[in-house]
Amino acid sequence: MKNSELKQQAKAVVFKEGFRSAVKLFIVPIAFVILSAIFNAAQNVTQITSNMGTTSIDVSSVNGANGFQNLLILVIGFIVSMVSISLLFTLITMFRQQHKDGSIGDDMFRVFRQDVFFKVFCLQLWRILFVTLWSLLFVIPGIIKAFAYSQSDMILFDKLENGTYNGSREIITESRQMMKGFKGNYFYMQLSFIGWYILVSITFGLVGLYVIPFYAATSVAFYENVKNQSQVLEENLA
Repeated sequence: MKNSELKQQAKAVVFKEGFRSAVKLFIVPIAFVILSAIFNAAQNVTQITSNMGTTSIDVSSVNGANGFQNLLILVIGFIVSMVSISLLFTLITMFRQQHKDGSIGDDMFRVFRQDVFFKVFCLQLWRILFVTLWSLLFVIPGIIKAFAYSQSDMILFDKLENGTYNGSREIITESRQMMKGFKGNYFYMQLSFIGWYILVSITFGLVGLYVIPFYAATSVAFYENVKNQSQVLEENLA
């Protein structure tokens, strides 16, 4: 399926109830992107003005402040990544017309349930470990493996729904097998969003109001398409 068709599917689902509803659903990752952009811009301005000045700075206090900031950003980033996975799960149900109306909080924080959180967390650790190890060889193998493991979160959703979860490594293996012959398609899909990413950057994240829900929904549309093609191929080989 062409990128244009995937994007049409994505927009039809994520913006079905209007732009405002999509923004409300994705408010956490959107806010993170906007605030990060503003924070980075403010840091750059502060750095420039401090370099222009002659006032001495207490290096130890600056390092301490930077350490706390980095830790805070790491914690917030982790929470936002978990919320983003929750939203991917929600989008899958929307694509399959299985979404149950409830509060936005239920949709945003569904992976924080006790029976789900540890499985999601372990999957992220394994995936980061494998990609990091491959990246030690060279950058390109790391990127290829990142593409190969890209469908892991959505496969996890199906495993949890079907009651067939058998561990993170099995999910990563299944993602790798599913992406055989589709990594190029995934690369071109990512490439098609570069212009949007640039717009997000130069508008201090404001264009993210549209791009973040749009990209997430396109990712799910890609997964649904690849999954269906893989199932057809398996049936033909059987």
